[in-house]
Amino acid sequence: MSGLKRTGKNAAMLLFGTLLRMVSTFAFIVLAANFLGVEGFGKYALVVHYYELFISLTATGAGILLTRDIARWPQRRDSLFSSATALVSIFGLLSPLVLVGLAVGFGYSADTTTALWIACLGLIPAAIGVIYEAVFVALERAEFVTIGSAAESLVRVGTGTLVLLSGGGIIELAWVMVVSRCLLLGVYVGLLRSICDHRWDFNLGLTRRFALRWRVFAAENWMATIYTSLDVIVLSAVVGEAAVGLYSAAWRYVRLGAVVAKSFTTAVFPLLARAYLESRSQFCQIMQHAFRGMCLVAMPVIAGVTVLPTRVVGLIYKPEYEAAGPILQVLIWVLLLEFLNPFLSHILFSQGKQRLSLIVAAVGLLTNAVLMFVLVPWLGPVGAAWACVGSGAMATASYLYFTRELGLIAGLLSEMARVALAAFGLGVVLLSVAEQSWPLIFLVATVTYGVLLFVVQAIRWDDLRFIRQHLFQRAYAS
Repeated sequence: MSGLKRTGKNAAMLLFGTLLRMVSTFAFIVLAANFLGVEGFGKYALVVHYYELFISLTATGAGILLTRDIARWPQRRDSLFSSATALVSIFGLLSPLVLVGLAVGFGYSADTTTALWIACLGLIPAAIGVIYEAVFVALERAEFVTIGSAAESLVRVGTGTLVLLSGGGIIELAWVMVVSRCLLLGVYVGLLRSICDHRWDFNLGLTRRFALRWRVFAAENWMATIYTSLDVIVLSAVVGEAAVGLYSAAWRYVRLGAVVAKSFTTAVFPLLARAYLESRSQFCQIMQHAFRGMCLVAMPVIAGVTVLPTRVVGLIYKPEYEAAGPILQVLIWVLLLEFLNPFLSHILFSQGKQRLSLIVAAVGLLTNAVLMFVLVPWLGPVGAAWACVGSGAMATASYLYFTRELGLIAGLLSEMARVALAAFGLGVVLLSVAEQSWPLIFLVATVTYGVLLFVVQAIRWDDLRFIRQHLFQRAYAS
């Protein structure tokens, strides 16, 4: 299999695994929200949030570095794996001190604190599982990550559903979370041993050198992770766990859109990287078309949710979550930023300007922290939503500033304004049919938005030719 085909296969398998995990998690979270109620769901969402946060802080940076190093030095696979495992295990042992300290310091309820203690038991197995995933990606066997994700999702969602149906709460669900990750680790060990002679090969000197290289990866990963996690932490500390329940319910809609955004960026990035080396004009053309395409997808969703937030929440949640509507009305604007910011960061990656992306991450984190501590005490969950929108917009502005030498900012903003005008018209029309059935609303929205896009010239026939030429024809040529 050629290198290009292997890369495509691995990207597709990783995307499938991510989608599978996201969809199954979304379905289970909705079920848990409706079974546990606002406060109970807030406690569970908080425990899951901290669990995933500390797994990422512990292992993600090491996993990225491990993938790169194994790709460079495949003969050192086991020794590099052992170094990474030792590193994340040390942080996995230290993490409970911080995690439980936060629980006590913020005055969480007894059952939330107990569930966090249980979650601590799964930090090291989960972190080592991330290391195995990095090995599979480096070996170009990403299908094993998909197999593991499917197995873990099946166990967690299936067992969690049985727990909820039998009347269990967050304590039992915390045990399910830990056990499913331990089983995932067992699956990964078996899969790796099925394709190679996998063994422990620890070397202190190599581990020290690995840790020194890991620092840069860890710094960027920690800033990005804390940036995306600060809202729930501040909200839980200032307002309480019930507020986390409403906020997390609204966030689920944005999370699904983030998967689409990640898929789009993953698909376009190889084109950007190749075009930057071949032709600057082609690079700029791809950037313009992709930027407009992301706005075309995100803005009608934003318009619809802004006009009909309560009805959108009522699609999947019980009436007690109606208060999540105003939160979603603000938070849905993050959807556009979830498209633009990763894409713009990859624009910098394509140009070899990763350092600038790190600066943007720092700016976003600082802005997010300031806005959170100012707005959350004042506006509660809605304030947390505004803080996310504000810090995300600041990051977008920073990315555009760092790409200014391409001479595209005015054109990009003009294209965004055209799409925004069409979306605004769509929102006005939706107000007139807000009380109608969903099929009718969807039909009216589709026709209205399509017509308005051509009226304001937000979409043109050459866009369709561009998509056919640069995506489909290249795909077939590959």
